[in-house]
Amino acid sequence: MARQAATTAPCATRATSSSNWTSTADPTTPPRATRLRSSSNNNNNSNNNNNNARGLLLRGPGQRDKEEGARTRGGGVAAASSPHATATRLPEYRGYTFWSSDFHIAPIADLKDLFGPLGMKIIDESLSGHCHLKKTCAKNLDVLTKANGIDLRPCPNKVRRRFFERYKRDARVRSVDAFLCHHAASMCEVFMPFNASLVVVASTRYEIGRHEPRRWRAWTANLVAIARDPRNVVAANNRYDAEYVKYFTGLRDVPVLPNYCGYTGATYAPSRPEILVGPGRGVDERLFRELVAVGDRRRRRRGAPTVASAPSFDFKRVRDLYPHFAYADLARHPAVVLIPYQVSVMSIFEYYRMAIPMFAPAPALLAAWQLEYRVLSERTWDLVRKKRPTRRSPVGPAVPAEWRHDPNDEFDKAAIEFWIKFADFYQWPHVATFDSFDHLCDLLATTDLGAVSQRIADHNAAMKADLLAQWHRIFHDMFHDIPPAAQVPRPQILDYDAAMLAKYDVRVPPGECVGDTHEASSSSTRPASAEGGLSAGPA
Repeated sequence: MARQAATTAPCATRATSSSNWTSTADPTTPPRATRLRSSSNNNNNSNNNNNNARGLLLRGPGQRDKEEGARTRGGGVAAASSPHATATRLPEYRGYTFWSSDFHIAPIADLKDLFGPLGMKIIDESLSGHCHLKKTCAKNLDVLTKANGIDLRPCPNKVRRRFFERYKRDARVRSVDAFLCHHAASMCEVFMPFNASLVVVASTRYEIGRHEPRRWRAWTANLVAIARDPRNVVAANNRYDAEYVKYFTGLRDVPVLPNYCGYTGATYAPSRPEILVGPGRGVDERLFRELVAVGDRRRRRRGAPTVASAPSFDFKRVRDLYPHFAYADLARHPAVVLIPYQVSVMSIFEYYRMAIPMFAPAPALLAAWQLEYRVLSERTWDLVRKKRPTRRSPVGPAVPAEWRHDPNDEFDKAAIEFWIKFADFYQWPHVATFDSFDHLCDLLATTDLGAVSQRIADHNAAMKADLLAQWHRIFHDMFHDIPPAAQVPRPQILDYDAAMLAKYDVRVPPGECVGDTHEASSSSTRPASAEGGLSAGPA
């Protein structure tokens, strides 16, 4: 997650409820230069609702390029989503519907918590193995399952067509204004032919489910096509994945839309002595034993410093102490020491929102641990899937001259250190870093943890205001001149091939399982390869 500016409050002015929707923007104006019309013009907009709704889909490549304006290979709506992009006061948008069939319950729970007060609805047909915890398990979802939802096996193109044929007339789907794709981001390939915006927010390396070179390239080509539509969002929920997407796609602007995780409902209130070691899973056993040994050695020293009211440094892994926990349990501990298995995980977002002081290994130390222990065991998909490190990605960077280090190189310390600096715990302010476990103990002994917690809490408040402003901008860019689909149904092209061609200039070969052909040729895309993907270096 990139550090958010702390000076901008949410943009909201004239309320426009779904019951009296009015248009305020010229649909042919690029998002960065949107002009607000005077109220005297609003009485003309009700007659244009159906035409404006139709306009979201029925746009040829020339019109799409015109809307794209000055953005060069930007990230769709997200390219203009910064609250600092314009000083124009925006209307409020309410009553729009989002669809999610994610494989992770936390990002969508977070958006529900954030979107609810904004008057937005999320249809949550979760495919996560933990969906029972939120009571959001998909009950009446056809075609997509927990077994095939991420990789669309056995024949991806056939699964995409089957889903469209099943749901193109479905009343619930026709009420959807935007599809959310977090985990896995690549699921948005399924939703491309529908007349709705796509919100692609990469959370764990965007090629999830598309690991083979041919499928990876094909997905990259589709993601670039999605990004060209100014009513779509291509973003990441952390800085690492934003830079990673840029590396492989060539997109210039992939903003960070962090998860806020205000749903924890807990605030730092230390009353227990143990220092937690997190996150909740994946803590390297060898490093944890070494940390405990250092704490024990210091405890035996005469006159050893204490932390809070504790008689010693008592380090406990979260899951050892709490097989099951309430967030308030974690907030009762003085601090969390991170031995991370990943560069961005939801539990670290949660610790930070509770304003628990955190201590992370310095980038050089974490890079050394990665070379020796592979402590970041889920940083690359090869480590996850094949349990072995690799020296290079199976596809190359979009613009080789702009990148020196391969993000999937697990043997070059310089490459590892370059990429892990984008990890959440290095991007956020007030997270202390240590060069050794002895240095960590010195920091724990001398840091005013209460003061650190207050600074984190202050940053969280400013960051939430900035995040809400980002979403207000995104709502405007996606929904201006278009009423909620639940109120004014959008027309839907019922032929799959015609819909894909109309929206994205894409042909999906009916006789092949993988690979789309991209018809459009513009300055904002690279030539398609023979396999239907973008040229992305040797396989």
